[in-house]
Amino acid sequence: MTEKHNMIILLGILAIVLPVVAGVFVWKRFDQIFLKTAEVKSNEDLPIYLKKLAAVSLTTGFLLFVCFQLLFIFGDQL
Repeated sequence: MTEKHNMIILLGILAIVLPVVAGVFVWKRFDQIFLKTAEVKSNEDLPIYLKKLAAVSLTTGFLLFVCFQLLFIFGDQL
């Protein structure tokens, strides 16, 4: 394999791992970011839990889309 293929593989792995890490971060920090004054825990109340799940899904999906678009755009230039 050439260096070009190795770089594309590494960028592909990064494009998968980065959104997952961001999704875990949003999941863990959701209460601190969005529920500063609420006295209910997000995992115990269904509407808040669904909002938390939607925030994580949107963050992860958006980052996956952006990372793979950048990989396809800049993968040809490597």
